[in-house]
Amino acid sequence: MIGAAFPVDDWQFWVVTLAALGALAFIVWRSLGKRLLRKRSKGGSKAAPLTVEGKPVGKG
Repeated sequence: MIGAAFPVDDWQFWVVTLAALGALAFIVWRSLGKRLLRKRSKGGSKAAPLTVEGKPVGKG
């Protein structure tokens, strides 16, 4: 039944199918990846103070 609709015995069918699945996975990863990274970064990261041998370095 599947063989009648799709040429599963043809190597070109599998090459194009894998390419299409790879492109779809890339698009989904790019769109969802940016959304997930934005949600994580909203937590507000704070910079750590710079110290050398336990003494603050920089301002003052």
